[in-house]
Amino acid sequence: MSKFLVFGHQNPDTDAIASSFGWAHLEREVFGRDAEAVALGTPNEET
Repeated sequence: MSKFLVFGHQNPDTDAIASSFGWAHLEREVFGRDAEAVALGTPNEET
């Protein structure tokens, strides 16, 4: 099975990064999928 990538939008803010980590954790722990949180670009200035 291939790795399941979880990401938000480009140049993510804190909410997008935290949501990606949370969803990847859920995918691994509850559904047993090989999931990884990734960021699409550099976090924005507010982050």
